[in-house]
Amino acid sequence: MSERSRLVAASVVILGCGNTLFGDDGFGPAVAERLAAHESLPAHVCAVDAGTAVSDLLFDMVLQAEKPEALFIVDALQVSGRHPGELFWLSPQDVPSAKRADFLMHQFPSADLLRELAEEGGVRVSILAVQAAVVPDHVAPGLSPPVAEAVPRAVELLLRRVGANP
Repeated sequence: MSERSRLVAASVVILGCGNTLFGDDGFGPAVAERLAAHESLPAHVCAVDAGTAVSDLLFDMVLQAEKPEALFIVDALQVSGRHPGELFWLSPQDVPSAKRADFLMHQFPSADLLRELAEEGGVRVSILAVQAAVVPDHVAPGLSPPVAEAVPRAVELLLRRVGANP
């Protein structure tokens, strides 16, 4: 089964968002890749490195007749008052205003699409974010040490949320 078919058929979808070429913005893809390879990931869960194409995937999901029961977005944010590597949960309504309706290459997916999936599509949408230490404005691949250390913690949190026992 292709990744796209698995994505459409899954009752729980986890999308790792971000650009691996821009420091800590690669957090989402790193988590998704580790989850997809994890032996405890249940069959009803599809974890995908959405990279910078997350808005396209969300738009497709909005248009699908059958939607997943739950959608988890994994991304890096820079929010004042948090420490690099700190994990925190957000709802679509909690997305910082600077990130709303954002379709830029390495920014958070469109909050409008997330809200539409939640409010009109009946999808339970949760966002797992990490406080980024470094998101450069030039190509500089690689996660900072505190964000790299958050990857296995994020995987464990998500496995617990989807009903796996890591």
